[in-house]
Amino acid sequence: MSAYNSLFTDATCPACGCRSEVQADFRFGLRDQLDYRLGEKLRWDGKGLRTPAMRPLNGDFSGEAYTECPCCGRDFWLLVEVESDVILSAETDWERDDYGRSDDST
Repeated sequence: MSAYNSLFTDATCPACGCRSEVQADFRFGLRDQLDYRLGEKLRWDGKGLRTPAMRPLNGDFSGEAYTECPCCGRDFWLLVEVESDVILSAETDWERDDYGRSDDST
């Protein structure tokens, strides 16, 4: 069983353009199914699985989070930035092209 954390934030779906609150799952920090919001301090210490294994220098980290759009049900990724242990931002990864989008142009 894979351990992860969740980030509750607003995001824009790259498939349908809907902006809504999402639950985005990520696999960094102390991976203990913890819930976070932007501006909260990410835990690196504790008993259990951690990614990376040690707190990064200055508590700075860039990672990704997986979510599904509550409007259309398609999946997409967010780019998450952590500075000084605080989750600063989570933005839609518009460069990723492995979404479950359909091509309506055909």
